[in-house]
Amino acid sequence: MANIADIDGVTLSYSDTGSGTILLCLHGGMGVDGQTLHVPGILNLSEHGIQVIIPDQRGHGNSSRSSDAEYTHATWAADVRSLAQHLDLSRSALLGHSYGGFLALEYAVRWPDSLTHLVLVATSAGPVSARSVTVATDAELREYFHGLWPLFFVGENKHLDLFERVGFSAGPYNAAFKRELPAYDLRERVRHLRIPMLLIVGRTDPYRVHMEWLAENTPSATLSVFEGVGHFPFIEASVDFVREVTFFLTGHVRPAA
Repeated sequence: MANIADIDGVTLSYSDTGSGTILLCLHGGMGVDGQTLHVPGILNLSEHGIQVIIPDQRGHGNSSRSSDAEYTHATWAADVRSLAQHLDLSRSALLGHSYGGFLALEYAVRWPDSLTHLVLVATSAGPVSARSVTVATDAELREYFHGLWPLFFVGENKHLDLFERVGFSAGPYNAAFKRELPAYDLRERVRHLRIPMLLIVGRTDPYRVHMEWLAENTPSATLSVFEGVGHFPFIEASVDFVREVTFFLTGHVRPAA
């Protein structure tokens, strides 16, 4: 069941699973909601002493819609900070997948002392040149992603069942890809981060070169390249993903029940 947090004049919907080491998880997109993270490779972390919190970012899922002008990296990062404060989290770990990784890094350079660990999955510190279109409706965005979706996976299983559960939001997508992403470049700022980082990416993912850059240019990063998976390593290699993230966050892996 989703939880609701009223912060800064908006409502954020989030799930909260398990107990122990706190891990805030930021979904990618933008324009795609947090259902992409409601999969065993993320949720099963809660079986290993990790409390998994997954918000729908502003404009997505059951969280508040805003004007397109408010769909910015700064606002999305500030929302995460406000949610952490609302939950009385003095410090936590933060995970970001794809575009959620951009926002995780935006958060990290602003509030590094609030983070214990950073898990980045198939993402970049910028600059990023990404294919995009302008869409007028959520339905148009869904149709656009329907064509892209199979490209995210290497295996024969394209996980269309997950696609059917995902919600789409045209406003955040247009703002992110047409206005925010062209200006995104944190390369100089992330060089100074001392937060322990785990970088996970598929061998054939286009973001691998960006992740290799992060591994070479941030002082506390460990890179793990997964073989035979695409843009969603926590889906196509869920057991290995859970094992690596659990060890990174807790120092041990509990045996399966």
